[in-house]
Amino acid sequence: LLGGSAPEESGLESQSGMSIRSNSHLLIVGDPGMGKSQMLLAANQVAARSVYVGGNATSSTGLTVSLTKEAGGNLGIEAGALVLSDRGVCCLDELDKMPKKHLDGLLEAMEQQQVSVAKAGIVASLPSRCSVIAAANPKSGTYNLSKSVAENLSMPG
Repeated sequence: LLGGSAPEESGLESQSGMSIRSNSHLLIVGDPGMGKSQMLLAANQVAARSVYVGGNATSSTGLTVSLTKEAGGNLGIEAGALVLSDRGVCCLDELDKMPKKHLDGLLEAMEQQQVSVAKAGIVASLPSRCSVIAAANPKSGTYNLSKSVAENLSMPG
């Protein structure tokens, strides 16, 4: 989970030509004050390559990639948290406070292990082979054991 190394290829993978994603993703949901942020900070310190971001203070470009104008007028690609944590761990705190429009960039990175950009004449795909560990608070302030995880979260669907 935290090593950032690819698994050894099995015989089935080499025969079929398909690759199997080796990174697990983890969502921690719990009452405020239970140490979720401290767990993410500990994972951030233990992992050889990791990035820690707060969901309430980041955007989709902060997670994926952004385009910047360099000296001379050329456009450049600036890596976001998911690209910077390639072959490592990306820790997302306060995921429940992140607006839906900023969550959209997570799907491709978590599923396809890459981040694609097609803006201003630049078309690129950057690797984001990382494990995502995210933490969120329940919408009612306390976790209700009689409800599912989805019902306890106040995240946009």
